[in-house]
Amino acid sequence: MLQKILPAAGIIVFILLSGTVSELSSIVLNIKSNLIILTGAFVCSLVSYPFRLFSDLFVNIRKAFSGEKTDLNALIKQIEVLAAIRRRDGKLVLDEKSKNIDNPFLKMGIEMVADGFDRYTIFKTLERRYDNFLQARRSQADLINTFIKLMPVFGFVGTIIGLINVLSNMGSAELIGKGVATALLTTFYGLLYANVIFLPISKKLAQKTKHDAMELALIIEGILDIADKTNAKAIGYRLRYCIGDYLQDDWTVSQKSQARPMRLPRLQPAPEKQEPMAG
Repeated sequence: MLQKILPAAGIIVFILLSGTVSELSSIVLNIKSNLIILTGAFVCSLVSYPFRLFSDLFVNIRKAFSGEKTDLNALIKQIEVLAAIRRRDGKLVLDEKSKNIDNPFLKMGIEMVADGFDRYTIFKTLERRYDNFLQARRSQADLINTFIKLMPVFGFVGTIIGLINVLSNMGSAELIGKGVATALLTTFYGLLYANVIFLPISKKLAQKTKHDAMELALIIEGILDIADKTNAKAIGYRLRYCIGDYLQDDWTVSQKSQARPMRLPRLQPAPEKQEPMAG
């Protein structure tokens, strides 16, 4: 709770303090400055990226800031239950249980095991889905970084436009100073949007991507072990050990290790044996 209150309070204080910067300009000029930055950045981004990417990005931003994420400890326990069903009851019962799985990635892997796909096919299919997921998140991160770069640029463009207007209408020194301050207002807003809004969004999405990637890696490893009929407890222990200190509430990490957490091993299909050439 405190983690959410402190950033919100900091943003409010910053806005109140920065309000003194724009006191010299009218509300109309403030609106124009914001429109130059927002309209320019969004138009350039719409030209560069497909519209579907924007909708996916907004959905992930909402999930990232709402705190929606998978409980990895509960996921491991679910994989253990499915592994026990596979060893004890067979594929038919496993196929029935797969209908109650909410996670689409886990459900697809369990269905492939129940349908009798070989280990190599399961691995390549899940790996392709994992790569597609990472590629989609990279595109979203690239879009956010584009906003971060474009906001100050259009703020500077607005400043140049304002300075041109000041120089073309030379008057008293007081009016010139006020005009220059108003012209610099767009640069201020551009830096404000880039560093106070879009940069934190980028960091938040990066943390969510890290968590979701760990979730998918756990599922892939668990599915492959289920296909190999590995003991359920052995699967759970290995997955928890691979996560390391990532799960703070799990019994395996009640005492935090000083060693760096291990990454999940990236499995590769075994090379085919070549037949010896006839002499």
